[in-house]
Amino acid sequence: MKKLLNEIKTIVNKPEFRILICDDGSTDCSLDLMKNFISEFNAINVFIFESTEPNLGRKKPYQGQLESLNKIMNSKYFSTSDHYWFMDADDYCNFSTLGPEFFKKIKSKKICFTKVKNITNEGLESNLSIKRTVLESKNLFPSISVTSSIITSGEFLFNNKSYIFDERFDDVWLDSRLNMLACLLKPEDIEYLNEYIFRLIHGSNDSSKMSLLRILRKQIHAHDYFKYIHKNKFMFNSRMCILSILSKCYHKW
Repeated sequence: MKKLLNEIKTIVNKPEFRILICDDGSTDCSLDLMKNFISEFNAINVFIFESTEPNLGRKKPYQGQLESLNKIMNSKYFSTSDHYWFMDADDYCNFSTLGPEFFKKIKSKKICFTKVKNITNEGLESNLSIKRTVLESKNLFPSISVTSSIITSGEFLFNNKSYIFDERFDDVWLDSRLNMLACLLKPEDIEYLNEYIFRLIHGSNDSSKMSLLRILRKQIHAHDYFKYIHKNKFMFNSRMCILSILSKCYHKW
């Protein structure tokens, strides 16, 4: 979080920005860091949605981000005319390098995805590869661009609220839901940007350490969600056909 706080100094107290911080109830010192930051810079455009309950571990971890977004959308700070850049506390962007053209482009789209540079605890960097964009994903869910790379319009969030917060799809995280919902948009409403966010790889987001069983389960749930938002239409794709069979077996079992 310290890296992110250092970067957002450039947009603190600028009237065109609001910084909405969602506390997940973690028992670390992140909330204190944020409050000290607000006090030090007399930040009048930073607002904290503080949790009333300590987070000692959720039964369903994927719900954390959904709960945070729901708080924002039900608050006075949400507007369908604004755009929202999701940012995990471990990630950051060099906000000072973003010029007027960047923000002009964002405002003309319903959803944008930045590029992603992964950084390990050892400092090793690698680019996140998007093999299949939402523009290429009419019959198969897209490669998922991570939460911190996603910028959406408030209108897009509002119009898809029932899909975003549907509780029937376990382990389908917010970033996956937004990526898949973007497949319903027209191509002119979507933009893959050249700018980067920097994402710290750690235990909880390192997919390379995921068990084969969980990978398969996530694929099945992603398949279910993708078909659901497409009104369960048949999709001419071999992978989706296989996942349809596995999904039926999984839910019967």
